[in-house]
Amino acid sequence: MKEDIEIIDCHMDLTYGLKNNPRNFYERSEIGDFDLPRLREGKVSAAFFAIYPATNYYYLMAGVDTWFNVVENPKNQLMLIKDVDDLENAKKNKKIGAILHIEGAGAIDTQFSILRNLHRLGLRSIGITWSDSNIYGTGVATDINRGLTDEGKSLVKEMEKLGIIVDASHLNETSFWDLVDTINKPFIASHSNARLICNTERNLNDEQMKALADCKGVVGITFCNTFLQENNPTPENITFEQIKEHIDHMVEITGIDFIALGSDFDGAKTPQIIKDVSHYPKLINFLLENGYSKQDVKKIAHKNIQRIFNSVWR
Repeated sequence: MKEDIEIIDCHMDLTYGLKNNPRNFYERSEIGDFDLPRLREGKVSAAFFAIYPATNYYYLMAGVDTWFNVVENPKNQLMLIKDVDDLENAKKNKKIGAILHIEGAGAIDTQFSILRNLHRLGLRSIGITWSDSNIYGTGVATDINRGLTDEGKSLVKEMEKLGIIVDASHLNETSFWDLVDTINKPFIASHSNARLICNTERNLNDEQMKALADCKGVVGITFCNTFLQENNPTPENITFEQIKEHIDHMVEITGIDFIALGSDFDGAKTPQIIKDVSHYPKLINFLLENGYSKQDVKKIAHKNIQRIFNSVWR
């Protein structure tokens, strides 16, 4: 069974990947995990292309410069996505939609002038922290008792007002629950798996997944080896069945409507079976051949995250 089902990937590390593995983004390469030709082979119609690191203003602006140098390349194969109409226009014009995402809000001033100016440029998604802490909140690698700060709660409200998606991946549990208590719109965990299947703090427990579903959000299944399987697995040892195990568990806990894809390509070591973005069709066909209907796979691949766009960007 072969199906061409479009993918919207909720997390790909564009600037980090190009810095660590320099290459011509517009030519096919075996360097890194994605480039334009491999995105097309993988049937990716749009992606959250992350700027990381963004821990200070210099890193943030350098990342913004790299990001737009790629997206606004004269080859004109990518399209900056600011709203749901842009997504449709990108598809009609056979361009790949580029959603500007920042991983870590630490460089944004508490008066939010940087936030508003970045929104004018096209910023549509922010992860409040990486795994460390900043003025707004606390990541999984630091103080388990510190959550969102007052400034962080104000940031969430400003993001809601502007129409910027809030990403909870990397937040510790205290910050996560503070976010649930603060936010009124759907939010996402762009690249996290099921903690019951793989016990790492970067994955979500069942109660967190239920809360995300109650908020009408989504969890993006990620392909990071150590979020799929415990005990430092090798890329060769992870199978599509193990990826499906996380999806199966999430379906059991929340239903099919709250699951998406967030690969973390170019930001993590991934299994050999899906070693770069061009392998996405293999995963899609595996799901279709192992119990998931075409309608359900479309929900995971793009329809569920499109619901978030319709809720937050309008």
